[in-house]
Amino acid sequence: MNRLEIREQIRVLVNELTEAPLGLWTDTQLNNIINRAQEKLMMALIDSVPWYFRKEVDISLVLNQREYNISSDLGLDGNIVITTANQKLNFDEGGAELTATITAGTYTPTTLCTEIKTQLDAAGAATYTVTYSGKIFRISNDGATLNLLCATGTDIASGIWSTIGFAATDRAGFTNYAGDYAIDVQNFLMFESILQQNAGDKPVPLIYLNPTDNFLHETMGQTGAPSAVKYWGYKDFDEIYVVPTPNANAANQLLGYYFRKTANLTHLLCYYVLKYWFLRDGDKGANTVNTLYAEELTAVAMKMSNPQGPTPGKRPSVRQIQQQ
Repeated sequence: MNRLEIREQIRVLVNELTEAPLGLWTDTQLNNIINRAQEKLMMALIDSVPWYFRKEVDISLVLNQREYNISSDLGLDGNIVITTANQKLNFDEGGAELTATITAGTYTPTTLCTEIKTQLDAAGAATYTVTYSGKIFRISNDGATLNLLCATGTDIASGIWSTIGFAATDRAGFTNYAGDYAIDVQNFLMFESILQQNAGDKPVPLIYLNPTDNFLHETMGQTGAPSAVKYWGYKDFDEIYVVPTPNANAANQLLGYYFRKTANLTHLLCYYVLKYWFLRDGDKGANTVNTLYAEELTAVAMKMSNPQGPTPGKRPSVRQIQQQ
C-alpha cells in the first residue's frame, strides 16, 4: 500500500476525508507522522522478532572504491514488479493519444526509469527523461507539449501511474512532472555491523567510525590490501564507507549485517497515527485505538515469528563474536 492510500485509509477511519483546513491535518503533516510511525514500529518489532529483520549481505570490495551505495552496490533495494495489470502509460504530445507499454518484469527504480524512457521514446516523437530521486519518479521531455493521461487514458485500468507514484489526475501545461507521493522500495532499515572475512580466520568486526571522528580524517586517504580494511561508517543514509581504501578487488571480502524493513505494516501504521490524531479530543477514543494498536502489534509479531518455530535461531551479536 502506497503513502497516498495509507493517508486515505486514515482519513476514512476518522471520518475526515479532506485535509486541513476542513480536516485536521494537511497531507504533508500526515506524511511526517506516517514516517515517524514507520520508524518507531520497525524498532519495536526488531526488539520482538530480531531474527525476522536481521539479514546478511556479502560486500565485494572494488579497486580504489571507498564508498558503497546500499542500493546499487549492495543490492538491498526492493524490486518493482510490472505485469499486464500495470504496464500501460497513456500520454500525448499535443495531438492524438499515445501509449507506451512497459515490458513485464522485475525492476529496480533505476532500471524501471530506463525502461519507461525507452518505451516513451519509441511511442512519441520527443526525447524523454525519467528519473527517480528522493523516492519520487519524474517524467519530462524536450518537446513543446507533454500531457500525462493519468485519469482519462484509454488503458487506465492497466496503467502504471500508481506504481510510480502519480495520482489519478491528468497532467497538462508543462513538460516536466513529478509524482504525487513517494515510492519507497528500500528494504533495509539500518546496518548493524560489518565483519572482515579473511580466508582461514574467524570473522572480525570492523570498527565503526562516526564521520566527525578525528581519526577518520587521518586515515581516510590511506589505501591498503582488502584484508587491511579495519573501519567502516555511514557516508550518508544510503551509503557506507570503508577505511582504508582497498587497492585490489576482493569478492565477498566483507560480511555485512543489516536490519531490513518488513513488507506491510499498513494497519499498524494507521493505528499508530490515530493515537496522535485522538489527542485533540482529550484522549477521547484513544483507549480504543491503543487497544487495537496493541492487538495488531501482537498479531504482527506472532505472524513474523511463526515460520521460525518455537525457538528461532539468531546469529551471535558482534559483542559475542568479539568475546570469543
